[in-house]
Amino acid sequence: MTDVQVEDLSEVLPALWNLLGDYARAIDSRDTATVPRLFGGTGTLALPDRDITGGRELAEFTQQAPGGVHVQGVPTVRRGSDGTLHVTSNFVFVNASTYALSSGEYRDEVRQGEDGLFFARRAVTIKVRTSDEPPSE
Repeated sequence: MTDVQVEDLSEVLPALWNLLGDYARAIDSRDTATVPRLFGGTGTLALPDRDITGGRELAEFTQQAPGGVHVQGVPTVRRGSDGTLHVTSNFVFVNASTYALSSGEYRDEVRQGEDGLFFARRAVTIKVRTSDEPPSE
């Protein structure tokens, strides 16, 4: 068995889990006030086709985001030498209108701000996407 050095992140994990859960709930409910706050007002949501930076742009994106449900996997967390948390997790998104599924990975840079943890950058990689139409009734 190999000895593995594991850093104690117990003091930040509850706040990190709250941040991750708050993002899923806020984006799914199109909460245009909360999403920019979760990015500290200046952070970037890096989508496969574009970067969205700053409070106004994040609020506009949130308003136009498709309704649905985000389910996020258990994150892997590493702390950088500058204190930034590097967080990687898988996700599945179900579009409420079309029932299409998207699955991929979040790669987050999370920092401590005056009001708690925030996303400095959240990069989204889509690995699988369906294009099924909703079932007929």
